[in-house]
Parts: sequence; structure tokens; C-alpha cells
Amino acid sequence: MTKDELTTRLGASMEAKMVKVISEIAENRNLYRDTENDFTVKDVIDLTFHSRKELAFRAAWLLEHIFFNYYCIGDHLEDFLSRFRNQRQPGPMRHYGKILAFLTGKQAKGLHPGQLEKIDFEPLIGLMFDWLIDEKVLVAAKVHAMQALANLAPRYPWVKDELLETIAHLEDLESIAFFGRAKQVKKQLKKIKSENNQL
Repeated sequence: MTKDELTTRLGASMEAKMVKVISEIAENRNLYRDTENDFTVKDVIDLTFHSRKELAFRAAWLLEHIFFNYYCIGDHLEDFLSRFRNQRQPGPMRHYGKILAFLTGKQAKGLHPGQLEKIDFEPLIGLMFDWLIDEKVLVAAKVHAMQALANLAPRYPWVKDELLETIAHLEDLESIAFFGRAKQVKKQLKKIKSENNQL
């Protein structure tokens, strides 16, 4: 499937079958092999910025599926992170946040050894805090931003207190979905304190 064919497919109506269609696109492309006529992960990243919102959203969902199931994020990490700040469409932001939470978490797969240690996450940390306090950012993007920040707190100790203060401020303002994830994140942050005390 070429990039043009992918664009057409992602732009077509999927009704209630979006998960199935996204999975089939990735499986038919088979990301484990490169062929000249097939779309690339870079093409998918490009499409997450498409002017048609539903197409950009589906491309971001496909990108998440690829990174979570084909474990190839390490090969595309620089491109993904370099464009992260430019993603301002609500649908794709949700998937970008989820990918960031995944790659900074303990269960991350597909990264090269020592790859994350070489990255300065401070600019993205600032952006994740911006997402949390921005009333226009959807709650799904906020919970992933909160999780990514919690995952980065052991490496950037100042994040912990800042995140706890931000959560305390937002808990009364946000939805039950936010509150549920906030509870998990606070538990995660408490473990960081106890782990540091044991050192």
C-alpha cells in the first residue's frame, strides 16, 4: 500500500470498524519488512498532521498501533519527538500522549539500549504540563500527559512535586476519568519517594 493509497483508505468512512481496519492496514503492510512501494512510518507521522481532522486522527491511531505492536519506535523516535510539539489537533494529541506515556514507561518495547537516556525531555515536560492546564485539551490527552510526567519523575525529581500540585488543582475541575488516572499516578509518585528513601 503506497502513501497515497493509505491516505485514501484512512480518509474513507470506517463506520464502527476502525480498530479492525487500522489493524488490517498495519498487518497487510507488515512493518517487519521494507518494500519500495509501501508506506513508511514517516508517512504515517506525516499524515497525523493532515488538514482533514478525521484522517489525522486515524493516522495517529495507526501510528500508536504500529509502535505498540511492531516495537519499532526506536527507529523513529527522533522523528516522532521532533514533531511532537507541533501536534495541536485534539484527536492526534490523544495518541501522541499515549505513545509518550508508553515509551517513558517501564513496559516500553522497541527502543534501542540507552536511547532514552540521551534525550532531553525537559521541553516535552513543559508541554505536558501545558496540556494539563489547558482547558481546550481533551481529558484523554491530559491523562496520558499526566502518566508520561509520572514516568519521567524519577529522572527529573522536580516533576514530582509540580505534578502533585497540578493534580490537586485539577481534580475538582476535571472529569471522573481524570480523577481515576490521577489516583493511580499519585500512587506511582509515592513509590518514587519510598524508593528514594531506601537509597
